[in-house]
Amino acid sequence: MVIKQRAISDEQKEERRQAILNATLQLFQKTSYEAVSIADVAQKTGIAKGTVYLYFKTKEELFLALLAQEFEAWFDEADACFKQIQVGQGSCTVDELITLMGYSLKNRSTLARLTAILHSILEQNINFATALHFKQMLLARILQTGALLETCLPFLKPRQGTLVMLHIYVLLIGVQQLAEPAPIVRQVIAQKGLEVFQVDFTDYFLQSLKVFLNGLEYQAQE
Repeated sequence: MVIKQRAISDEQKEERRQAILNATLQLFQKTSYEAVSIADVAQKTGIAKGTVYLYFKTKEELFLALLAQEFEAWFDEADACFKQIQVGQGSCTVDELITLMGYSLKNRSTLARLTAILHSILEQNINFATALHFKQMLLARILQTGALLETCLPFLKPRQGTLVMLHIYVLLIGVQQLAEPAPIVRQVIAQKGLEVFQVDFTDYFLQSLKVFLNGLEYQAQE
């Protein structure tokens, strides 16, 4: 892709910003965060390297914007599913919710991979305004989706939907880190007796979430 024209209008600037994010996503899907450079992104977008920095001050800010986009898409899908449950059967069981979560995360490896490096890398070289904007977005979506979740799981008390969404956020970070260890660690845990450290992200994530939800349901019945 080659983009020669200078972006002047707000619409053109947004299109340019999205083109940069799309190029970043395509590169990241094929390699690691460390292997993707701003120069690579610029080349794939068809613009000068300096132009990328007009939209994103650092590499971390660029990838944080990509993660925000992935979160927004995932929250949109979750909200749509929960609203559909409301209109249809009204509520669901823990097992049904776990199945829905499994489907929603099946093709979202980018979300999981970026969430795993959020605190250790992506939030380390950004300014206050960028960090604030991301956290405010995340909070708003967690509150919104959490409220919808409470209508689907009747045993949840007010605000517990937010707690569940926060727990899901924590699991995304932790489980992905276990599931994608460094290359040398991957070799180590392949040795006999260390198989317990070999974690499948989807299975472990869903099992952990189910245990948490079953605990909340049990407490509600006491």
